[in-house]
Amino acid sequence: MQMLTSERTLKITISVVSSVASVILITGTLIYKLRLKVFRRWKLHPFDRDECVGEDMDYDVFLCCSSRDDDLHGNYIQELIEANGYRVCYHERDFLPRQVIEDNIVRAIERSKRTVCLVSNNFLQR
Repeated sequence: MQMLTSERTLKITISVVSSVASVILITGTLIYKLRLKVFRRWKLHPFDRDECVGEDMDYDVFLCCSSRDDDLHGNYIQELIEANGYRVCYHERDFLPRQVIEDNIVRAIERSKRTVCLVSNNFLQR
């Protein structure tokens, strides 16, 4: 008799736990898939805030890439970012001449709110 009660309790526990886990999984999946629609519908922009308010930064973005990628991708990405109203520090235009490249990079990182690296084969080979 004792065995039947513990088996029944185990079955009930397993079914409750699996039901709750299924509801959580389905809800999480729906929220994940519908997140963009929800953000657009209620005009939520969770990633559009500026963490550097009050800091005196010269640039919004430091775009770091290999000089071999300038013509292919670097200039295009720089123009895209600037077309959206951001100030971009780009090595080809903003680095100081006759300075050590590492010093220019450190200065660009310190003076920018964010750093975006275009990691390509050219970037990794240098």
